[in-house]
Amino acid sequence: MENQQQSGKGGSGRRPWAAYNIVERSGRHFWNRVGSAFQNQDGSMNIYLDALPRDGKIQIREDDREREPRKERGALAEEAVEA
Repeated sequence: MENQQQSGKGGSGRRPWAAYNIVERSGRHFWNRVGSAFQNQDGSMNIYLDALPRDGKIQIREDDREREPRKERGALAEEAVEA
């Protein structure tokens, strides 16, 4: 069968989607990216998981990382990079 995966660069210009597992702890929601998804020409999706969600739920959203400004790293992240 022909591979219908669409990349975010080049090709038809279709953007990849992101797969998230949303976990609630202490009243806060944490969005954990668990993979990527690509829409096929017939509207179906191929989903590639890098991790399994704890509760079995996955939310698929357009991957908008390129549109969002990068957040500054916190002090602990800076220390980890220097180490």
